[in-house]
Amino acid sequence: MIHINIYYGGPLSNADAYEGLPFQGPGIQCYYMMIRRKLKTLNELKEKIMEELQLNPALHDIHITFRSPHEVLNQCINYRHMAIKEDKHVRIMFNKMQKWEQCAGFELYVTLEPRAEIVQTTTSLQFAALDDQCTTLGGYTPPFQETPTTIESEPGNRYEDQFCAHRGESSTFPVVGDEDEDYVDHAAIRDEDEDEDLDDRDEYEERIEQDDFDRGVDDHEITPNPHVHDMAECDEDDVDATIRVQHVTNTTPVYEPPASSFYANTWENMVDPEVVHQAFTSSWKEDMNFSTGLIFANKEAVKCALTIYAAKHNRNVVTSRSTKTRLSVKCMDESCKWYVGAVVKPELGLWKVTSYGGPHSCMTLGTALDGRMMDCNFLAAEFVPILQKNHMATIDHLRDFIKAKYYGHELSYYKIWDAKQKAIAKIFGNWEESYQRLRKLLLAYLDQQVGTRYWYHTEPRAEFGDSILRYVFWAFAPCIEGFRHCKPVISIDGTHLYGKYRGVLLIAMATDANNKVLPLAFAVVDKESGPSWGWFLECFRISMGDVIANKDICVISDRHKGIQNAIANWPRDDHGRIRVFHRYCLRHVASNFNKHFQDATLKSLALKARYATQEAKFELYMQPIKEAEIEALREKLRTERQESEPDSSIMPYTYLMNEDLNMWTQLHDGGYRYGAMTTNVSECFNGVLKGARGLPIAAMVEFTWSKLVAYFHDRHKAITHDLSKGKVWSKYALTIYEENLKKSITHQVNAFNNQNGIFQVITAYNIHSSGGGHHSQEVNLVAKTCRCGKWKNRKIPCSHAIKALQHLGQDATTYIDPCYSLENAIRTYSHAFLVPKSESLWRDVEGPKWVPDPDLLRAKGRPVKSRIRNEMDGVRREPGSRRPDSDLREIQQKQSCGLCHQHGHNRRRCPLSRGASTSSNDPN
Repeated sequence: MIHINIYYGGPLSNADAYEGLPFQGPGIQCYYMMIRRKLKTLNELKEKIMEELQLNPALHDIHITFRSPHEVLNQCINYRHMAIKEDKHVRIMFNKMQKWEQCAGFELYVTLEPRAEIVQTTTSLQFAALDDQCTTLGGYTPPFQETPTTIESEPGNRYEDQFCAHRGESSTFPVVGDEDEDYVDHAAIRDEDEDEDLDDRDEYEERIEQDDFDRGVDDHEITPNPHVHDMAECDEDDVDATIRVQHVTNTTPVYEPPASSFYANTWENMVDPEVVHQAFTSSWKEDMNFSTGLIFANKEAVKCALTIYAAKHNRNVVTSRSTKTRLSVKCMDESCKWYVGAVVKPELGLWKVTSYGGPHSCMTLGTALDGRMMDCNFLAAEFVPILQKNHMATIDHLRDFIKAKYYGHELSYYKIWDAKQKAIAKIFGNWEESYQRLRKLLLAYLDQQVGTRYWYHTEPRAEFGDSILRYVFWAFAPCIEGFRHCKPVISIDGTHLYGKYRGVLLIAMATDANNKVLPLAFAVVDKESGPSWGWFLECFRISMGDVIANKDICVISDRHKGIQNAIANWPRDDHGRIRVFHRYCLRHVASNFNKHFQDATLKSLALKARYATQEAKFELYMQPIKEAEIEALREKLRTERQESEPDSSIMPYTYLMNEDLNMWTQLHDGGYRYGAMTTNVSECFNGVLKGARGLPIAAMVEFTWSKLVAYFHDRHKAITHDLSKGKVWSKYALTIYEENLKKSITHQVNAFNNQNGIFQVITAYNIHSSGGGHHSQEVNLVAKTCRCGKWKNRKIPCSHAIKALQHLGQDATTYIDPCYSLENAIRTYSHAFLVPKSESLWRDVEGPKWVPDPDLLRAKGRPVKSRIRNEMDGVRREPGSRRPDSDLREIQQKQSCGLCHQHGHNRRRCPLSRGASTSSNDPN
């Protein structure tokens, strides 16, 4: 027999599902019932309960909450509340009670809900059964709260004469006839057995044999009653098929619930049944010692508990035996008799500690807190939650986490690094399998947006039947289309990967109307070389072919020979005109200059010469460099007193002039740079990608895609907001324009040729500037040029051009290049990314499997994550030294003011200065 206590009649005092307290509260009553067999469906359970409580299933429905035993701690059972909503919950309930034999019986809490609204009326509905055995109720009042109501019937059709009285009591209300407690609906059982699938079996159900509850049930106890129907399965839409409605006049049926709590909303008191489905971990806690009888979910849980125990007590343990069904661990000290033995229990599907010898009899003095008992698999499991939140977590952060959690153990850098790689593989996929997944991922991006481009270069290995991935290139369709509306300037650079396999990530970047970075294309290659750069630029040219067909593109990079050769071989247009113009990054040129001459003064002069936009200023800065070279050659002749070959290490002027001036000077650039003198935009994005450069290759591609999705969304939103305020130009362009507008206030204009739009603009005197002011500049409004060179280089009117346009009464902002307009900016980000398909819908790939190059596998040792600092960062390149040296920095040290002799500003910006320079040497 199965014993069930049913609680009803009031709200619960404490309905917290996780506390699982007994069903207590004001007005709650308890009803005891017994059943002879295990039920399988929710309808069966509801039918039994409603039959015992004498409730009408046609008018009401009930909600059931089960007080479920959850765990045993210190010989006490902890419970949780579980809502019974489906048939599988009923099976879980009975299986749990069979497993927990120490529980006396079931505890269920029931709330009542009406199926339809019943109002008092002068005409009642009398429900007549189709046969004598199944009868529904009209105006029914449960026995525990009766409300007598007089019913006047017509002669020969008395209501009480057609139905049986309630349990032998005198009543004017009909009730359902008593049913046998042993009734079983065989049709429902057959449907249950036919529909039950192995996939629907719960983890608890798998541990219990199907016939465990039926062993003590005789055949005569489940004989079906063919005259009784399952009233709980009656639907309102099927009323016409089971009952007929008769209108009985002069009757007033009234329903009153047994308690107001029956109508109360108790949904917030229900517990999600998914809590029951959570995997069992172990009965062992970190503050416990080992003992026999402890239960664990699997073998890994046992090993994890042993590792935590060993770390807490700083003990070194070894595994003496490890099989699929048995695990034995003992203390490393032979004199210590501590040991733990655990075996698998097939009937439970769990592991159990069956033997234990302890505590330790060895001493812990002298044992270092080095965490040697924690292997990489244990640490990887600890790092997974951290890296899921932030995959860029540093090794130092992870090491501090382990030290704080596990009793001060300090682990080696490489051990933490190796565990982090394993954790990343668990989150983002296996490093080797990621190469094969990359094929499906790129194909999915292509299917998602046809404009996406990707290429790859592989080398087949016939002996293994696979192919080594050498190069892979990808560019997303929205980025390709967005470049149509950007400045025709591209910055390319490479950055090293620091994951399990070495490699280099090549990037091509552009800038939008607001000078924000727009990544265009990516590639992963083995190293920076002539073939790899040539392959990357060829793929880039093909990808951008339609976009840059009618543009003159400027490519800014370092002085790598592979880049120079690839751009030199770039195809020309039909008329033989060069379409791509190569320019050097000035930071790399300055670094190379420092390597040769190691002179901070010469470097400062060279940088100013590179940024100069006027011929006179360029010659002004180059003259001291030329004089320094002449003096060095004279000094060499005096000391050696014999003729010899010229020494290039003392010839800085010759070194600079041997390079093409249009490659490294802004004066001779021709305006192709749009003011971009370095590859800083690429290196800035390298910092964004720093977290992705340690991921498996497929995850790294997904990272770039996700970042671009966020960029396009956020920037489109910000630009739309600016357009809604009536703005026309980007913030970057307006900032430069407003600075030039302030300078133009003191200028004077003389008209020279109104027909050709030529004007002379004279700047005011300024004794605080290097040139003293009072310069004459020629402005050509038709050609959109100025002798100062700034208008041509930036494509934004300089202060002289603004003054000439104001003289004509024209709006100078209309002369700003359209590439800086917000209209172009919004078009850049109008080609939105599409929501990707689920991975299960990706197309399968054909051909040999992709694998990484085994020669690129990173050797053991601490990997270098950051770029090696050089002269650009103010570090002197001497053997064995990386000490900072401010004299070598590209950004010069702060100079003192010539007026007040204070640091932080120069004489032009000094508060004591009465004027401002109108012809600045500022590179900007």
